[in-house]
Amino acid sequence: MKVAISSLWCTVTEDALRNVALNKPSFQVSTYKDQNGEHSASLANDGSRQTNFLVSDNGCAASKLETNPWWSVNLGDLTLVYQVNLTNRGDSAGITNLTILTLF
Repeated sequence: MKVAISSLWCTVTEDALRNVALNKPSFQVSTYKDQNGEHSASLANDGSRQTNFLVSDNGCAASKLETNPWWSVNLGDLTLVYQVNLTNRGDSAGITNLTILTLF
C-alpha cells in the first residue's frame, strides 16, 4: 500500500476554520520519486488543493510501496483539533489509498 495525500486540514474549533497543520513539519515513512520529482510529506500540508498526483508540480505527498505506510505532522504545541480533513489523490489512476486510516 502507498500513502498519497493531496491535502490535510486540521481545524481548531468549529467556528474558526483555520488550518493549524499548514506548513508545519511533516514526515512520512518514505518518499516516492518519479519523473516529476519527489512527492515529499510537506506536499500534503502546503496549502495547495491540487489533487492530481501526475502533475509536474508534484501535487500530492506519496510514499513508496510500504507494508505499514504512515504520514505525520508536528503541530508544534498541544492543540485541540476539532476536525481533520484528508483529501486523497484525485487523478484517474483508480487507486484507493486511504482505505485503512488511523488518526492519533
